[in-house]
Amino acid sequence: MASAPPQFPFTLLSPIADRQALRTRRFFLGVLAYAVGVVLLGLATMVDLLTPQGFALSVALVAAWNGALFWLFASGANAQFRDKSLTHVQTLGGIAVIMFVAYQFQRDRSLVLVWCLVVLLFGIFRFRTREFVTSTLFMLAGYALVINLLMTFRPQSVDVYLEWYQWAWLALILPAVALVGARISALRDRLVRANDELTNALGTIQRMATHDSLTGLPNRASLTDTMQHLIADADRSGRRFGLLFIDLDHFKAINDTLGHPTGDQLLREAARRLRTSVRESDLVARLGGDEFVIMANDAGDRDSLGLLADKLLASLSQPVVLEGHEVKVTASIGMASFPDDGHDVPTLLSNADMAMYKAKSTGRDRRIAYSSDLGEHALERFEVEKGLRRALQDNELRLFYQPKIDFQSGRMLGVEALIRWQHPDHGLLLPDRFIRVAEESNFIIPLGQWVLQTACRQIRAWQDARLPRFSVAVNLSSKQISDDGFLSHLQSILRTTGADAGLLELEITESMVMEDPAKSARLLANLRGLGVKLSIDDFGTGYSSLSYLKQLPVDTLKVDRGFVKDLPHNRDDLAITRAVIAMAHSLSMRVVAEGVEDQKQFDLLKLEGCDEFQGYLCRPAVSSTDLESLVRRHGLSIPLSG
Repeated sequence: MASAPPQFPFTLLSPIADRQALRTRRFFLGVLAYAVGVVLLGLATMVDLLTPQGFALSVALVAAWNGALFWLFASGANAQFRDKSLTHVQTLGGIAVIMFVAYQFQRDRSLVLVWCLVVLLFGIFRFRTREFVTSTLFMLAGYALVINLLMTFRPQSVDVYLEWYQWAWLALILPAVALVGARISALRDRLVRANDELTNALGTIQRMATHDSLTGLPNRASLTDTMQHLIADADRSGRRFGLLFIDLDHFKAINDTLGHPTGDQLLREAARRLRTSVRESDLVARLGGDEFVIMANDAGDRDSLGLLADKLLASLSQPVVLEGHEVKVTASIGMASFPDDGHDVPTLLSNADMAMYKAKSTGRDRRIAYSSDLGEHALERFEVEKGLRRALQDNELRLFYQPKIDFQSGRMLGVEALIRWQHPDHGLLLPDRFIRVAEESNFIIPLGQWVLQTACRQIRAWQDARLPRFSVAVNLSSKQISDDGFLSHLQSILRTTGADAGLLELEITESMVMEDPAKSARLLANLRGLGVKLSIDDFGTGYSSLSYLKQLPVDTLKVDRGFVKDLPHNRDDLAITRAVIAMAHSLSMRVVAEGVEDQKQFDLLKLEGCDEFQGYLCRPAVSSTDLESLVRRHGLSIPLSG
C-alpha cells in the first residue's frame, strides 16, 4: 500500500502562479518610478514649469494608465497577450505619458525628456536590440509630434529652434544609449544562459553521481548514503527495515543472444517493474549489471520481507516482448534485515548478497533469507562463486591448450582445452580452485557454455590462419549434458562461430555416461550427428561394462592419469591399462593416455599399443598464442620437452 503524501501547513505556488507574481512585482517597480515622477511634477508646478491644470491632467493620465495595467495583472488578462509581462505595452505607454507631460510643460521640456533615458534603463533588463531601436524611434517620433502640436496650438510657448535642437540632441544621444543598453542586455542574457547551463550541468553531474544512467534508479553511492542515514535513525528510534538483493537469472545469455541494446531494454523494464511493485517509501537502486537492491522501510521481519520478495518474483517473471522476442526472466533474491543481520551498510549488503547467491545455487527463481549457518566455508565458497561470475563478465577466464601426440608418428593430432582463471589478486588459478564450486552452484552451465564458445572461436581463428588441422577437445560436465538445451546451444555456437564441427571433440566421463546409459546414448548419437568427435575421459575409474560401452558412438577412450602415474612399476595399474587398450581397440576406438611425464611411461605405453598421449613429457597446457607459435615453428611435429 502506497504511503500517504506528506501534509504541508501552507500551499505551494504553482510555476504559473509564481511567474505571474514576478510580473506583478515588476509592474509595481514601474509604479514606484511613476510615483517619483509625480513628485517631480509637483515640484515643477511650484516653480511654474507646469500649470496646475497640466499637473492635474498629467497625474490623471498616470493614474489611469497604471490603473489599467493593474487591472490586467490582477485579473490575469495579461496572460492573453503574447508578451505576458506587457513589457512593450508598458514601454510605449510610458513614452506616451512622457510626451503628454512634455506637451503640458511651459518651458524647459528637456527636463521631461530625460525620463526617456529612464525608460531605456528599464529596458536593459528586458529589451533586445530591436526593442531598443523601436523604443528610440517611438521617442523621436513622439517628440516630433509634440513639437508640431505646440506649433499648432501653443505657438507663443515654443522656441522652435530650441525644440528642434533638443530633438536633434535626443536623436544623437538616444541611439547611443540604446546601443549601450542593447549590449548590456545581450551580456545579461549570456550571463543568464551561462548560469542556467551551469545550473543544469551541476544538476546533471549530481544526478550522474547518485543515479544510474540506464534506468534512472539511485546507484550504489546513493543507496549507501541513504542506508547510513536510515541506520542512524533506526538506531535512535528502534525501527527495523529490510534489504532485498536481486539478481536476474541468465541475463548474460540474453545479452549474448539478443544483443546488449536488448539487454539494456530488459534492465529498464525490470527497473520499472520493481518501482511499481514497492511502496513510495521504499528505495529501489541498481548496483550495476543485472543487480538491484530494494531497501524496504518498516519491513524488517522475515514474513513481510518474504511477501514482498514473492511479489517481486511474480512481477519480474511476467513475459516481456523485446525486439519482437517474447522473453521470460526470473530472478534470485537474497533477504537481510536490520538489525538482525547487520548493523552497518557493508555487512547488510554482503549478507543479502550471500543469501542471493544461495538462492542461485539452489535452483534460481526463488528467495532465501540470510542466516548464520552460511558459515566461513559458505562465505569462502560464496566469494569464489561471486568472483567467477565477475571473472566471466570481466574477461578474466582463459583457455590453455595441451597437445595430444601420436605415439607412432610423433605428430600432434589435437589439443585439450583447459580452463584457467587469471585472478586479479591471486594470479593464474588452476581448475581445482574453482570448478567444484561452479559445479555445486550450477554456474558450471554458463561456464561450460563460455568454454565451448571460446574453443569454437579459436578453432575458426586457426582455420582462418591456415594452420594445419588438429582437433580441440572440450570437457563437459554432467549438468551440461543433462541440460535439455545443450544440443541446441551447441548447434548455435557452431553456426555463429563458423567452426568446423569435425575439429571439435567433446569429452565426457565414464560416470556421467552410466548415470543414465540410454539417455546418454541418445545424446551422444545426436552429437555425433552434428559431426563432432566424442571421447570418454577418465576411463577405468567408473563401472561401465563392455555391453554398455559398445552401444555408445565414441571415438576415443582416455586412460585416467591415476593409472599412468605409477607405470611401469605398479602391476595392477599396468594390467588395467593393458585391458583398457585391448578393449578399446576391439571396439575400434583409439586410446589416449593422460599425465605422461617421463620417458619410461612413454616407452611402456607405446609398447602396449596406446595410440596417443598428453602430459608434461611433451608440453604442459599453453596459451593459444604459444601453441600457434609452436605449430608455426615446428608444424605438427612438436618435439618433446622432457
